[in-house]
Amino acid sequence: MKQVDIFLSDITRLVLGQNPPIFLIEVIIRALVCFVLIIITLRLLGRRVASQYTLIELSAVITLAGTMGVPLLDDKRGLLPPVLIICGLLAIQHLFGHLSLRFRKLDRVLAGTERVALDDGRLRLETLRGTVLSREKLFSLLRGRGVQHLGQLSRVYIEPSGSLTLVWSDTPRPGLAIIPRYDQALITAMQDDNHYVCASCGKLTESKKEHHQPCRCCHGQDWLPASVSLED
Repeated sequence: MKQVDIFLSDITRLVLGQNPPIFLIEVIIRALVCFVLIIITLRLLGRRVASQYTLIELSAVITLAGTMGVPLLDDKRGLLPPVLIICGLLAIQHLFGHLSLRFRKLDRVLAGTERVALDDGRLRLETLRGTVLSREKLFSLLRGRGVQHLGQLSRVYIEPSGSLTLVWSDTPRPGLAIIPRYDQALITAMQDDNHYVCASCGKLTESKKEHHQPCRCCHGQDWLPASVSLED
């Protein structure tokens, strides 16, 4: 469309575009067909796609969305090319699935591996850097799972899908509070003055001298009183 053909007062063009009104019925039909194809494709891709995405599965879903977007509103595009793309997508996905069952290393390359983000109440900062996960984002996710301080946890795994798996400690010990710092009343109520933790990684120490020195694990300079859990 040329610039001289564009008028803000042209309500018909703004609402219907350049296609005749009958094309709206075709759009509804195209949308229904695309919706059915997406449902069938996601069903054939497997249940994992419907829950948590791995990189391969996320790539498949993005490809599916891009494939369906073009023919949905373009009257010059047919529905056969998206069907062929979807068939190829399904074939590749199932091929990767069978190969992953036979070759464990290939599965790790395609899907990724889990990473340990916390070990016995102490953060592994190198894992957070490697997964581009900030401490505050991790703390937010842990608070959503009912965690008050890091001493409650034995392990935290970052799964290939990006979800967190928590292993609770059988013998909780004082740890670094993950309560927002502005909530000083709650932090004070949780405080244990007999123990200190590194403010960076959460390493626990009972030595009154050690918390005046850099942390041996992450070389952090700041120490805080440890925290204990509050009863429900």
